[in-house]
Amino acid sequence: MTLIFSAYLLYFYCYVHFDNRVRGGYMFGKKAFLLTVLLLASTTVFAAEKSAPVVGHVDIRSTLVGARVYFDDTYVGDADLFVEDVPPGNHMITMRQGSQRIFGQFTLKPGETLMLEGRFEENRIVDLKEVAREEASKRAEAERKAEAERKAAAEAEHKKKEVAAAKPAEKKKPEPKKTVVAAAGGAKVAKSADEERRDLHVNLIRADFAESASNFEVTVAPRINQKTVSNFSDSKSSTGKLMRTKQGLVLCEAGSCLRDWTGRFFYIDETGKRDAFLIRWKETVFTGVTPQGTDKVVMDVCLNGDCKSFENTGGSAAKNTVDRYVLSWTNKSFIIRRADIVKEIVEAGGTVPDF
Repeated sequence: MTLIFSAYLLYFYCYVHFDNRVRGGYMFGKKAFLLTVLLLASTTVFAAEKSAPVVGHVDIRSTLVGARVYFDDTYVGDADLFVEDVPPGNHMITMRQGSQRIFGQFTLKPGETLMLEGRFEENRIVDLKEVAREEASKRAEAERKAEAERKAAAEAEHKKKEVAAAKPAEKKKPEPKKTVVAAAGGAKVAKSADEERRDLHVNLIRADFAESASNFEVTVAPRINQKTVSNFSDSKSSTGKLMRTKQGLVLCEAGSCLRDWTGRFFYIDETGKRDAFLIRWKETVFTGVTPQGTDKVVMDVCLNGDCKSFENTGGSAAKNTVDRYVLSWTNKSFIIRRADIVKEIVEAGGTVPDF
């Protein structure tokens, strides 16, 4: 396009140069001005074409630690990793962990960053952005279905009232008076609708991590809100050889010593909105004692395909915000709550309930 435009400018210049002998200096000045404008436009187009991105990037994750990643049959490293400056087009991604092998073909556009995850338990590699779009579509369909059910229920209630209004009025029998039963220490006080909503939706999930006494495996005790969380599943894995010192410290003796746990679930709020969670707790055990301790823990929290990573090397308590949720965690446990409801409880002078 730039070459054609330059040829046109050359033609226009020749026309101006020779036509000036006939029409005089005024027309030359006018056409010279137009020539300058067109030259500037050509420079802008060329710069835009030159600055357009011609490569993309690929972010590759795995549900199993240390999975080997092959990009178009070329080994590029172990997951999780970020491959930069990838030519656009179709690419075959293969992941291997022991005897397991999964693969998938994906199309990369110029300037795009693909977010892929190898799900060995599902025997496939997925595009996390595509998964998020699918979940959003399912959520929208569920909301449409719920809205249709609400409308049907409202119409049925309206018809019921019309039928009741058509019947002759009947005298109502007086209802017996209700007595309030006092509990030990005072009368029972009913909770408001807002208080019940807060109690129901403030907590989503909590998990505690502990090392088993017989070996170096990490035992996980996940607790979920059974009323608002569904489709919960989890898995864990470990690599490397660990050792225990005379002081009782666990250190890495050989290999890459990693222990991780992955959990997935859906949370449905009071309006019917559905959020898909993927949580990954990853511990790297060091070969010796460092100023930060003997291990490093990373928490990956993916909400509807959008992933954030948080690191904790000191073992102290930390808080991180993920959209409308708050992650409170140490290197031994974590809990996820609705941040907006926590704020409501605190501003009302209440105490956030423990999970």
